[in-house]
Amino acid sequence: MKFDDTDVRVLRNLQKDARTNFADIAKECGVSVDTIIKRLQRLEKNGVVKGTTILLEPRLMGMDCLASLEVNVDAVDVQEVVASMRKQPGVVFCTPSMGMQNIFAIAVLRSMKELNILRESIKGLTHVKDLKTSIWVDDVLLCPENFELEQLKESR
Repeated sequence: MKFDDTDVRVLRNLQKDARTNFADIAKECGVSVDTIIKRLQRLEKNGVVKGTTILLEPRLMGMDCLASLEVNVDAVDVQEVVASMRKQPGVVFCTPSMGMQNIFAIAVLRSMKELNILRESIKGLTHVKDLKTSIWVDDVLLCPENFELEQLKESR
């Protein structure tokens, strides 16, 4: 699919705020509202745009520890370990990857203590050879599709 300036501007506006009024986008792009609607429909039809969402700030919800986890296992064991990691409390994203480590995950937890518990749990999984962790220090916005909200209801 080819993109022109209008397509890019529509996407940029909707990335900033998916609730942006189509009339405002049309005015900025110098086209009609109908053109914006048709462009968005084409992008959706071609799979470039899949729905809309909100972004959450986990630290404002008491989730003070955000971390990247990189795990090394033998190639034949990647899918099994990914499946196990996806079941771990606090893991909001986990996927096979290529590079020095062959599994990448993101964890969102309340504390360093919870991160340490998660790390020990992952290290205890069969086939795990190595685990590297990076703690995020900057503000982060996460897509709620991946964010487990049920844990917020638990008593602290």
